[in-house]
Amino acid sequence: MQLLSRWCRTGLVALTLAALAACGGGGGNAPAPTATPTRWVGEVLATPAQLHTGELQTNAGYAGDLATSAALQQAGRAALLDMLFLMPPAATQVAGRYQLPANAESLLVAYVQANASLLQPGVRVLIHDEMFWNPQHPSDDPAVLAPQLQALSAAVALMRRHAPQVKVGITLTPWGSMGQPNTLAAMRQAVAMVDWVGTDPYWFGDPASVADLNRWTREFPAWVKQANPGVETWLIAQAFKDPNWDTPTFNALMTEQLRLALQYDHLIFFGWQFVSELPMAFAGQHFGRDTKQVYANYLKPGVL
Repeated sequence: MQLLSRWCRTGLVALTLAALAACGGGGGNAPAPTATPTRWVGEVLATPAQLHTGELQTNAGYAGDLATSAALQQAGRAALLDMLFLMPPAATQVAGRYQLPANAESLLVAYVQANASLLQPGVRVLIHDEMFWNPQHPSDDPAVLAPQLQALSAAVALMRRHAPQVKVGITLTPWGSMGQPNTLAAMRQAVAMVDWVGTDPYWFGDPASVADLNRWTREFPAWVKQANPGVETWLIAQAFKDPNWDTPTFNALMTEQLRLALQYDHLIFFGWQFVSELPMAFAGQHFGRDTKQVYANYLKPGVL
């Protein structure tokens, strides 16, 4: 999302499920317990203080601020790391000539050396936000898409060389692909290169887009698993709203979005406390009670 890298451009329940041992018919050969992977539920944050002021129950977080990432780790929450310096937004590049920064490798090496404590095995890192989306100059031209795929391949190779212990991820937005078959095909190629992928089906107030957004969210997990069966899926759930948007429509949309979220491996909310360049009046913490009720399963006791 341009909002996701303004995710921090500058990140409901904590669902760790315990597996039960299967009980045999009286013998002593019952299978050993199998650990069920943790389901991460996070929030995009801007400052360490927001770890303590949030209304959402979370066990993970994303931040563009290193101090906040360190605070997440110290609090025992999974910290998704911002490494967006590696791949610039498509909107900043000349169409058809996308490339990594000339000093991408040296920047990565410096980051790895300076932040070894954050780069624990299995930590998720985001290297490209809303890949292929250029809202000012959209294009479905393969000649424009191909250099972005080549750059992603090079960036992932750098990550495998210098930080092989991490899980490399990107995000994709429906707004960058609707009605663009070549972009959809390029997205599938991109998904095949990474360990995890997030999507942010944000609504911007037009009732006509609700059905398309719900369809995207419903179909996305199976669609990306076809491209990469091992890829981990994250839903970036909308937690911001213009006070002038129709509230019943928003509530109905988010009720369905959070139902569909159960199809995803993990979930992270954007906009509850930190709204990037949006007005603070949009933040989820300022929602009315009826709208907060939609998020009730993910709210701390006493919020409603």
